Amino acid sequence: MVFEINALTITVMALLGAVCAYLANQNIAVFNDGMRPVYPQYFNGTMDRKSLFATSFALSFGLVIGFGLPTSIAGGIIIVHTIMLACDIIGAAFSDKGVYKWVSALVGAVFGVILMFGMQGIINIFALMPIDFLGNLSTVGDLIIVTFCVFPAMAVAYQSGFWTGIVVFALTMLVKQITVVFGTFTIGDVTVTLNADGMALLFSILAMVVCAMMHSKKVEGSAAAAFSAFGDNIKKIQKNIIFLALAGGIVALATTLMLIAEGPASLTLTAQGNYSEAAIVSLGRCLGFIPLVMTTAIISGVYSPAGTKALHVPAILFINMGIVGLVGSFVVGALIMVIEVLLLGFIAKGLDKFPGMKEMGDNTRTAMSKVLDLALLLGGCLAANAIAPSLGYIWIFGLYFLNQSAKKPVPTMAIGPIGAILLGIIVNILHVIGLFPVAA
Repeated sequence: MVFEINALTITVMALLGAVCAYLANQNIAVFNDGMRPVYPQYFNGTMDRKSLFATSFALSFGLVIGFGLPTSIAGGIIIVHTIMLACDIIGAAFSDKGVYKWVSALVGAVFGVILMFGMQGIINIFALMPIDFLGNLSTVGDLIIVTFCVFPAMAVAYQSGFWTGIVVFALTMLVKQITVVFGTFTIGDVTVTLNADGMALLFSILAMVVCAMMHSKKVEGSAAAAFSAFGDNIKKIQKNIIFLALAGGIVALATTLMLIAEGPASLTLTAQGNYSEAAIVSLGRCLGFIPLVMTTAIISGVYSPAGTKALHVPAILFINMGIVGLVGSFVVGALIMVIEVLLLGFIAKGLDKFPGMKEMGDNTRTAMSKVLDLALLLGGCLAANAIAPSLGYIWIFGLYFLNQSAKKPVPTMAIGPIGAILLGIIVNILHVIGLFPVAA
């Protein structure tokens, strides 16, 4: 694992699990974006607590098991979905009345600690196997680093047309190559080398935002007027600003301690020590999620324990800055959450003024998902082939196509990590029975 297990990390994981489960139990915040729009039915009495729990379980459990855990094990950092989606379920499992809010918080805290020790235990077991495949698992995320800069051009193509997307894509490639050739320079006695992948991603994100702001397609009605009808929901969220600020600080602190990562791309970059690039990736994902998080929060009165994910950006940059970085991360994370909550009404009006920004959010999430699906699948192929040459490609391709015919298929982006881990276990079993010899 990238992180160390000590008193501080145990405490932070316990606090993270506790606060996320508490917020979900008290109907203040849930991480699953698809769960938020369900809450109005619970608030008006058309859905009971058991149905709310069943819905939360159905929406989140598959992602925890099929995506969160294998991606976390492969990357060495807990991807945030693993703990927060699980805590959504834990919070909904208990009544929101009386002492049950503290029971849910306690269960969430225990889960957070068990998750951390459990992942370390799994990795320790893998390390004891006769064929060590842990080093090859890191290959699963390698392609994310070099391909993630493609998603803004895809989002632009969805929104503004094929040729505009082609222009952004071509300029992105050009920026990367220029950085490769001219990206190293000296300032005084210090040599600075710009990361080509990071600069390409930064440019493409900026181009995507500019294209979205220029997209003047008008929609019927006024978003600001529509959102004004949800003033009580905004007030409900703002009433819980202290709890949300606490959650923001803890999430940021856990990110700085490298206990959690906000997505597969930033997880890979953080694990490799490329913190600036990881922060840029997190910024890109944040831009894609702002419209979704804000709109679902305003129409439901339920926020997210990680907000718009903006707090992950400075939290990553605070890594390896000692106690100052830890304190700063908590304070800045809490402050960002406070600012987001206070700006809910203003952002609603902003989405009305620039309708292309909301559409950009939808397109961004679609584009990121497709890039991550393919990057993790091919990365899984590379990792599996490193574990078992030639067999690895067959294994991952077989899992991918068979999964498509399953009654309950796992998310596509989980096939690579799951397949590589399973193949590592299988080749060890084959080795023990003499069917997978290893050259000395």
